[in-house]
Amino acid sequence: MAGHEHHHDHGMESASRITWISMAVNIVLIFLKFYGGFAGKSKALIADGIHSLSDFITDIIVLIGLYFFKQKQDESHPYGHGKIETLAAVVVGLVLFLAAADIGIDAAMAIHRGDLSIPHVYTIYIAALSIVLKEALYHLTVRIGRRIGSEAMVANAWHHRSDAWSSIVVIIGIALAIYVPSLQVLDSYAALLVSFFIIKVAFDISKGAITKIVDTSPSREFRCDIDSLTRSVPGVLACHDMMARYYADRIRMEIHIVVDPGMSVLEAHGVIDEVVSAITAKHPEVEKVLVHVDPDRGENR
Repeated sequence: MAGHEHHHDHGMESASRITWISMAVNIVLIFLKFYGGFAGKSKALIADGIHSLSDFITDIIVLIGLYFFKQKQDESHPYGHGKIETLAAVVVGLVLFLAAADIGIDAAMAIHRGDLSIPHVYTIYIAALSIVLKEALYHLTVRIGRRIGSEAMVANAWHHRSDAWSSIVVIIGIALAIYVPSLQVLDSYAALLVSFFIIKVAFDISKGAITKIVDTSPSREFRCDIDSLTRSVPGVLACHDMMARYYADRIRMEIHIVVDPGMSVLEAHGVIDEVVSAITAKHPEVEKVLVHVDPDRGENR
């Protein structure tokens, strides 16, 4: 158990470290994109700068989420603090959506007004640097987030990747606006497309987290698998009344099993242990299983 705790603590340290690195990278990119966007006359790069600014805000939210995520159960929170971390993921999605709306409306107005300008060549290099740094941050963050089971970290990793994708769109828009004079408006269209990228990511993040906050049950496939796993345990004649719910990225559940009424308490306890072991071995995301024992009255056969 101590080894597991040590591994978990090490994972939390890695999570905090990569998030702090991400904040530093975002500060640099925010400065470069806003400077390059305004001085280099590129709406697409300014939009990308807003994306990076929202990414910086979500880094702060993730750090807050991680703080609560590693807190142990206490008297006021007997089920732990996991839902605070899930709430952080919802806020990440909301911040992304607001940023996307701002970008999209501004770009649409520029297209409508016919605002045209040729961006400077160096804006391409800024967007290219963003792609390299953000894709690297995505891979590092998603690996650590999945290892420690942090929703907000995985959500933030996808934010990094969406920033990389939006920078690809920005490069294409800027390059065409620079080298094909008749396509100058594509810089604004690139900014508009970036906003759609961000809205999609915001929706996915928020939807996943909200379903867990409102105690949505795991999938039908999960429930069917638990049912068959439980019935396969020697001594279990039947099972029923299974309930399961998410707490952050973990599942807590309870299930009723039917056993031979002549079975001793010790034997029944052994069957319970086997049921719990079978479930948690195949589904490590199951944090706790409460098993109720019912005597067979003949109707379960």
